[in-house]
Amino acid sequence: MESITFGQCVKGAWRDGWRYLRFRPALAIFLLLYAWLSSFVVNALRPDSTPPFRLLTYAPLGVFALLESAVFTLLIMHAIRFVLLETGSTNAQPISGPSYWRSFGCTWGFALLALVLWCLAMALYVGLMIWLTLVSKTTIARLPVEARVLIPIVGAAFALIGGGISCFVLTRLSLLHTHVAIGGTLKIRDVWADTRGHFWSIWSTQFCAGLPALAGWIMVAAYELASRRQGLASLSALNTFGMPANALTVFGSLYLGAPCSAWLYRRYANAVKTGHDR
Repeated sequence: MESITFGQCVKGAWRDGWRYLRFRPALAIFLLLYAWLSSFVVNALRPDSTPPFRLLTYAPLGVFALLESAVFTLLIMHAIRFVLLETGSTNAQPISGPSYWRSFGCTWGFALLALVLWCLAMALYVGLMIWLTLVSKTTIARLPVEARVLIPIVGAAFALIGGGISCFVLTRLSLLHTHVAIGGTLKIRDVWADTRGHFWSIWSTQFCAGLPALAGWIMVAAYELASRRQGLASLSALNTFGMPANALTVFGSLYLGAPCSAWLYRRYANAVKTGHDR
C-alpha cells in the first residue's frame, strides 16, 4: 500500500481525468453524441405501459442496455489502464478477452448484488408486515392514525438500510473491478482485506472526486426546473434533462470515476497485488 493521502487521490483523479480527456478528444465528442442519441433510443424502445402488459416487450430495451454496458465497460477499462499502467498509449497494453469478461462480469455482478441486498431488506419489511397481520389481525386496525403513519416510514427505513448495506459491500469490493481491469484475477478475499477499515475513506474520496459532475448535474436540474416553472417550453425543448444528465453521468464515470478508482487502487491495494499477473 503506497503512502498516498486523501488529497493526492482526489487531485490525482482530476489531473489524470483531464490528461485522458486530452489524450482522446475524439472520444469526448463521441460521448456527447451518445448522450444525445441514447435518450431518443431509450424512449423509442421503452414499451407502452398500458394493458395488456407483457414482460417480453422490454427485451429490446434490455438488449440495448446490455450492449451499452458492454461498450462502457471497455471504455472504463481503457481509462483505468491508462492511469495505472503508466503508458503513453492504452493500445500498448491491449485488453485480453479474459480481462474484459471478468470486468464485464464484475459490472453486472455488482449491480445484481446491490439489487439482491436491497430486495432482502425489503423482503424483511414485507415479512414483518405479514407477520403482524397474521399474528394479530386487529393490531394494525386498532392503532391510532399517528401510529399507522409510521408504517410507510418503517418501510422507507428498511429501504435505506438495504441501500446502506449495498453501498458498504460495493465500496469494500470496489478495488476488485480495478484489479481485473488491469489483468488481475478475481481475488474477493484479498480485496475485502485491503479495504478493511477504509470504507469512509474510499467513499469520501469517490464522492469528492465526483463533485464536478455532481455540481454540473445540480445546475442542469435547477435550469430545467426553472425553465418549466417559468413556462419556457422552447428552452426546455432545446435542452431536455435527459441529454445533459446522460452526458454528465458518462463523463463523470469515465473522466472522474475511473481515474479515482485507479488512485484508490494505488493507495489501498496490497494483498490483492500479491501474485498479480498482467
